[in-house]
Amino acid sequence: MSTYIFLASSAYSGSTLLSYLLGAHPDIATVSAASGGRRQSRIDEYRCSCGRLLNECPFWMEVRERMVARGHADFELGHFRLGFDQAPGSRRERMRTGSLRWNRLETARDLILDRLTERGATMAAVGRRNADFAAVVMAVSGGSVYVDASKERMRIRHLRRFLPMPLKVIHLVRDVRGVATSALHHGSSAAGGADAAARNWAATNRTILRHLDDLPPEDHMTVWYEQLCSETEATMSNLYAFCGVDRSRAADPLLADAEQHLIGNRRRLSAWSEITLDERWRSELSPGQQARILGLGSSVQRELYPQERALTR
Repeated sequence: MSTYIFLASSAYSGSTLLSYLLGAHPDIATVSAASGGRRQSRIDEYRCSCGRLLNECPFWMEVRERMVARGHADFELGHFRLGFDQAPGSRRERMRTGSLRWNRLETARDLILDRLTERGATMAAVGRRNADFAAVVMAVSGGSVYVDASKERMRIRHLRRFLPMPLKVIHLVRDVRGVATSALHHGSSAAGGADAAARNWAATNRTILRHLDDLPPEDHMTVWYEQLCSETEATMSNLYAFCGVDRSRAADPLLADAEQHLIGNRRRLSAWSEITLDERWRSELSPGQQARILGLGSSVQRELYPQERALTR
């Protein structure tokens, strides 16, 4: 049976890199971040990681054709409509599908809205659409495991409830100071800069952690970005076992000839010739900035790095 694996992480945590490494295995199919629609307004110039325009890439043309054949006539490459959050950022949508910070409160909300409104049927339809998309990508790629790296904070909960296929979760985490520094390098200063990135990191990982509590231990795995970069071979070996694929079939991702078709982060457009640990925060953030950022994410950072893995190196 095919397996759906959700790669849960905050922004700037290395999900594009991990998607690339996983996608180099012949039995793993991924397009990285599938649920977003930010490319919609620039679809005519948006490129697949293979280098072709998305609208001209044979892989994506076949995916679109197969999705339409499965009954999704509204499927378009600018926006796959795979997200459960239909109006990101709105107060109404937060009450309908967003985080309420407590699992029990969200369960009560879901039971009431699913019973009294069309929400349950709508969410189930999105779940089936995600399952169809995963099946199509696996069919076109030739894999038996699908990895979804979408950045939807409540996605674990919604996939667990509405995805009609087995779900497993990889939780990818990175030191909050590294995330904040990467956010600044990507031009996030206008949106609150490092502080906003740290708050988002904390909120996202806090939500992921409490939803992982509802999954059996064998169905989720934590991967640290720092470990992925410094101990790549051992980390990938553990990931292959978690995904249920044969490690011996894995090619060296830095030497693999297989073409990939990733979307999302612009880093997808540059091939990795080597994997290096990005810890620019050590030299670019002052001690005061580091302390402030750690303060914004302190409780979550301590939980994710119980031996102060990133704090003492």
